[in-house]
Amino acid sequence: MTLSLEIAPRVARVSGKGQRWAEARTGGLLALPAALYFLVFWLVPFVSAVYLSFTSYDLAGTPEWTGLANYRRMLADPGFWNSAKVTAVYTVASVVPSIVLGLALAVPLSKPGRYNAFLRALIMIPAAMPLVASSMTWSVIFADKGLANTLIGLAGAEPKPWLTDEGLALWALVIMTTWKHLGLFVIILTAGLQGLPPAVFEAAALDGAGPVRIFSRITLPLLRRTLLFVLVIAVVGAMQSFVPAFLLTKGGPAGATEVLPLYLWATGFTFERMGYASAIAMVLLVAMLALSLAQFRVLRGGDDA
Repeated sequence: MTLSLEIAPRVARVSGKGQRWAEARTGGLLALPAALYFLVFWLVPFVSAVYLSFTSYDLAGTPEWTGLANYRRMLADPGFWNSAKVTAVYTVASVVPSIVLGLALAVPLSKPGRYNAFLRALIMIPAAMPLVASSMTWSVIFADKGLANTLIGLAGAEPKPWLTDEGLALWALVIMTTWKHLGLFVIILTAGLQGLPPAVFEAAALDGAGPVRIFSRITLPLLRRTLLFVLVIAVVGAMQSFVPAFLLTKGGPAGATEVLPLYLWATGFTFERMGYASAIAMVLLVAMLALSLAQFRVLRGGDDA
């Protein structure tokens, strides 16, 4: 009896270790496909791009190490700086109205209403559409005899060359991008608004606070985390935008819509300067990371306060 009592804890420890090992092995096997996907399609291309950014490589020969030559070249490249300016304007012009309109629509849609569920589903349709299909749809809308010119013609204005005018082409892309992503932002902001504690608003109303004061002093501060999340994904998405500019304008006219991802693609695959294109990709990545970190820093600072 005594011997059995001494052996039992040892057997339990051995069986416990065996069970933990079996669980760890099962977990590792389940995570293996995701790990292989990350390794093959993310880590290896990223490391390759970092290496190629320091080389001269034309897709045919062997990469030749050139150090910082690609980055020095970038500083004197007017095409790069034009694309950087276009990307900055496009990002600001598409992100700001998307978030402002998204918040304006989310406030009424977050409240109980007979048709609000249907309206939330309806407003998500553009976001659910494939980006290529959306771009092709808007290429028809902005055609010479498309819907856009038909509507402004009814208002008595002259038809506009939306996709071939240097002053209009970028704004046509902004309109299309805002339409495309607005529904997603509305849904995210609606969920954030519905998660706010109602007791705070009831107390503010009892104290005599009006709707404007409640919105500015209570709703916006409580919604800060959701707003910053939307801001991060909106900015990163705009800076990575490629398909609309490629399908609608090909970067034209005269580079007016040549955003950095499009300039990067043309540099690497049209002009076959893959080393220089990789350097541009690294700069774009650093810019997106810097902006994202800055926004998270604002979020953390607000939480500390």
